Amino acid sequence: MKVYLATLLFLSLPALAHADVFAFKDLEGFEKCMNTDHLVDEVKTDKGSQTRLLDPVEIQMRCIESAVKVLTPLKNKDTDLEFIASAKRLTAHENAVELVGVLADHAVVGCNEMEAYTVLLKALSHPKGTGKVTLFSRTKTVVKRCLKDNQFKTDFLEEKDSTNSYVATNACDILLEEKLVKSCKGAK
Repeated sequence: MKVYLATLLFLSLPALAHADVFAFKDLEGFEKCMNTDHLVDEVKTDKGSQTRLLDPVEIQMRCIESAVKVLTPLKNKDTDLEFIASAKRLTAHENAVELVGVLADHAVVGCNEMEAYTVLLKALSHPKGTGKVTLFSRTKTVVKRCLKDNQFKTDFLEEKDSTNSYVATNACDILLEEKLVKSCKGAK
């Protein structure tokens, strides 16, 4: 009976969004995607297909993945920054790390733009985490690309002395790994 009711409820949801919301080509489509609060995802399996309802955070992360694919061939710093600003407005700042990575590939000087720099700092303001692909590891990869810009490097060197202990520790670890500092204040 519960399965029947759940199925009935699922089928009665009005105008559910579908996966084509990820097929946007511009900022307006990206924002529509980011504002999608429910989505039915159908995955093909060996035995047919499986349907599930995605939550808003999962939808936003897939929107950002799609934005990376849209932005990569455009190679336009201003467009990259518009997408980053929009993502910061619509989700947690640190979710936009991959968009800053695209910006770094297109115009490394863009890393020092406040829109991008604050994304990286927000991402570094968390503990490192565990596992292979953590927020820290993804952010570290982007920061290392951004360090090719002299102004970014100068500004980022100051983060090792941040009052936020996570930012200070994470920045120090990156700077040590890149051999830009020999030690950091408070390091063990």
